[in-house]
Amino acid sequence: MEIREQNQFVFRNRNWLNLDNCCEFYGVNKFTVRHYQYDYGDTIQEALEKAIKYTKQIKFVYKGKTYPSLAKCCREMGIPESTVRKCMAETGKTGAVALTHCIKKAEERKYSNPSPFFYREKEYSMFTECCREFNLEPNKVRQKSISLNSSLQDALDFFLLDHPVRRKKNFDDNYFIESVSATCRQYGIKRADVYNYIKDNQCSKEEAIRYYIAVKNKIGTGPITFEGVKYVDVRECCRKLGISYRWVCDRIIYKNAGVDETLFYYKTEKEKWQKMSEEPIYLEDGTKYDNLHDFCRVLKIRQTDIYGYIYRHDCSVQEAADFYASRQAAVDKEIIQIGEMVYTDLQKCCKEQGILYRWVCNKMLRENITASEAVKYYIRKNEKKQLKAQRKAALKVKGKMPEPQRVIVMGQEYESKEKCYKALGITKKLVLRHMRETNCLFEEAAAYCYEKKRKK
Repeated sequence: MEIREQNQFVFRNRNWLNLDNCCEFYGVNKFTVRHYQYDYGDTIQEALEKAIKYTKQIKFVYKGKTYPSLAKCCREMGIPESTVRKCMAETGKTGAVALTHCIKKAEERKYSNPSPFFYREKEYSMFTECCREFNLEPNKVRQKSISLNSSLQDALDFFLLDHPVRRKKNFDDNYFIESVSATCRQYGIKRADVYNYIKDNQCSKEEAIRYYIAVKNKIGTGPITFEGVKYVDVRECCRKLGISYRWVCDRIIYKNAGVDETLFYYKTEKEKWQKMSEEPIYLEDGTKYDNLHDFCRVLKIRQTDIYGYIYRHDCSVQEAADFYASRQAAVDKEIIQIGEMVYTDLQKCCKEQGILYRWVCNKMLRENITASEAVKYYIRKNEKKQLKAQRKAALKVKGKMPEPQRVIVMGQEYESKEKCYKALGITKKLVLRHMRETNCLFEEAAAYCYEKKRKK
């Protein structure tokens, strides 16, 4: 639904030909007015009053100069707004003090991470990129440069030529997520844990990182002693006891339980489940299995999936087995048609289509959909990946990248949508969802997400 602008209207005892002239006169953003009209159902007069009040509130004064907003000031200073707001949140400083601090840090980075950087007759976009190519840690190279009182190039020569060293083993080469990797290394958390948490909870990267930082602060990273046995850390203890580390973290954070209490709880639960798994299983159709292991072997499912179902639904082994058996019976009866191919065996279908059988079963379980819907979902996903890879390859062959699309949100112009997301501190996922659900423009969706975040 799109709100159409009125050609003529009256506002503050004055006739206006259109909304553009009125917004220009009062110095407000037309998209902000449309946002209030669309989301709150305000009249054009009410929306203008709110927009004028909002514009006055977000005005920002820095070094005697007044800017329409903090974002506009940060843009003129060449500092990302998200960096300044993060500094404000972490240190409690005012906007002006935080901006000054960020400008100073940016000037320091120009010397510690020069851009562009030249080494061995090759140009790099920045110094850290050069270090990544040679699998060296930038901080160590900088420290050696200071100790030798030499240039960064001489420090690189020292490591690569004069004094070769064993480089960092698992240095992250996937720097398309540089911020996540750097943050994980900084706080000593595993990147795989962060992405597994994102996948399971459908949340942002920031939320997942904050969760594991909270976990680390709560349980620590040092050695622990549990029931007279000393372990390197909680993760190793979970691995030795065969307990899910993620379950332990969830209970410690959300139930506010102690480490020893949580480990004892899951150890007891696991012993109880193992004892129940040794009992015979009787299905509704009269089929009998001697134990849970035989049941899982016949149905070709993992025993940990059964335990996971018991944990999520707080049920018995028999109830979990009945659920998986009924699901398997439904899958066996279902006929899957992919194009001209017809399958009666789900595993054969997954193998020929290049899909993991486990993924399909998990999606069926998680979203309560049919096997056919789950298979078609992953087929479409693979097709999108292949299409994306083909486009990247074509662009690489042509030797040019597509120009970013400029956007204007709440009166501010951004070079691309990605920079708009970063500057406003909003996520692409939420913006696209709002556009899909309300059929609105990108500018309206971005303004709505920013306003919602600001109020929250």
